[in-house]
Amino acid sequence: MLYFAYGSNLDPQQMRERCPGHHVVGLASLADHRLAYLRYSNAWGGGVAGIQLAHGATVWGVLYELTEEDLLRLDGFEGFKDAGDQHNVYDREQVTVELTRPDDGSFARRVLAATYIARPSNPSPPSQRYLDAILRGAVHHRLPEDYVERLRLQEVIPEGGG
Repeated sequence: MLYFAYGSNLDPQQMRERCPGHHVVGLASLADHRLAYLRYSNAWGGGVAGIQLAHGATVWGVLYELTEEDLLRLDGFEGFKDAGDQHNVYDREQVTVELTRPDDGSFARRVLAATYIARPSNPSPPSQRYLDAILRGAVHHRLPEDYVERLRLQEVIPEGGG
């Protein structure tokens, strides 16, 4: 299954730990959306990423191919129980992304991929630790420089804050 990652799952080490059977398909973008920190996470000590509709904005990320086992493991990490479950932390939904830099040298194209949409709950800026995970992945996967720079400028919760 194709999965579009835009938050901490961009971090290659985190993805190796969470989804050992994954492989990178390429760089992808989601048009008319923006990155937002829609829920507070005790585990991260700050807000965690979600996406919101935003005309003219773009969220950049990575398209992964996941095994069924990896997807189920990722569901657990993302707090996804089942479609429509009231206890979901994130909902897993299908989005159309533009695969702009395929790793296999194929043509750029639009593809349908799963992604996780945060259910808003106590929005908060991210912790530096969480933002660093996103930045590690953004730099590793060579997301566009202007996008990486916007990530670097993101306000964070002060150390020891929350």
